Amino acid sequence: MSHLPSEEELFLQVYKRFPAMIDHGRGMYLYDETGKQYLDFLSGIAVNALGYNHPAVIGAVEHQLQRNMHLSNYFIQDVQLELADKLLKLTPYSKLFFANSGTEAIEGLIKLARKRGLAKNKKRIIAFEGGFHGRTLGAVSITGQGKYRDSFEPLLPLVNIVPFNDVPAFKAALGDDVAAVFFEGITGEGGIHPVSDEMLQAMDEGRKKHDYLIIVDEIQTGVGRTGHFFYSETFSFTPDAMATAKGLGGGLPLAAFLVAGHLEQVFSPGEHGTTYGGNPLACASGLATVNTIAEPSFLKHVRETGAYLMERLEGIASAYPDLCGEVRGQGLMCGMDVSRHGAEIMRAAFDRGLIFNIAGGGATLRFLPPLIVEKEHIDEAMEVLLNILKNF
Repeated sequence: MSHLPSEEELFLQVYKRFPAMIDHGRGMYLYDETGKQYLDFLSGIAVNALGYNHPAVIGAVEHQLQRNMHLSNYFIQDVQLELADKLLKLTPYSKLFFANSGTEAIEGLIKLARKRGLAKNKKRIIAFEGGFHGRTLGAVSITGQGKYRDSFEPLLPLVNIVPFNDVPAFKAALGDDVAAVFFEGITGEGGIHPVSDEMLQAMDEGRKKHDYLIIVDEIQTGVGRTGHFFYSETFSFTPDAMATAKGLGGGLPLAAFLVAGHLEQVFSPGEHGTTYGGNPLACASGLATVNTIAEPSFLKHVRETGAYLMERLEGIASAYPDLCGEVRGQGLMCGMDVSRHGAEIMRAAFDRGLIFNIAGGGATLRFLPPLIVEKEHIDEAMEVLLNILKNF
């Protein structure tokens, strides 16, 4: 492929890419054009939940290709209904809207919160430091990281960003003018920090007092990533709405936001929509993915392999206490803090055939392997990491 122009010549330079031209993937591994094999512990940033070329996904996509790849939303097809029905039966929600990406799901929920709040004079949104909700202007407005926000001011007005898991700061920000609280159950880009029980309790108590919406971002934590189909299943209350994406499409662009019964009638016809959202091909891939992951035995596998990955990471952190710090996560969403050289460790691992990335401003090594990972893959990855850390 040397006759092709370089990506630097063709694309806006907004990504820091790994230096490889990927040819194909299979199972847990990617292969570049030279045939080099990479053990993937990033899975397309939590998108390829079933790895590469999973037979259930490939079969569903091939079948749908023979039917159609796109329908406008003037029509509906059975595969869209099947996926929507499956998702609603897996959750406490009553209606959903399909979109293309997590940020689109968040945008829809911002609109929903704002419209619902208009009649109640509730216009303010609370979100949290370290949170990440997408890259459109609305999503960036509720993303609590300056590197994503500062270059695009002024952002949406009436958004308060408060410290994550700081209950007194959160309570101080509350008032009857709050329309919604947006949060991630575990921060992904923010460094794999779980929301505390105390913070969850404060959100729920505040909702009862001030009548705002609690909206959970399950874009990265959802679709089995934590060993629960959705992480919010572990909460003591039900959020009013949820955004999900990434692993939902099994590798194709697909997202959704789901709402409780009392929000079903907020939007009127024409007030929200999408051209590609709920694309039948993506829904076919998504349905095969959801049907596979939602099986109790599959989720049990995620919890068991996730616990093993955490155990191995904790062992590595103990072996290198001057470099490695806290290990955090749930299921197969794991992070290990490093005091220095995060980017260099990531690049050294890539050179040795192991893919993961960094989060939390470079202070956390983030591991998001496909949910089909086995213990032998974890051992393989951790041996690479151990050998790398000897040099740092």
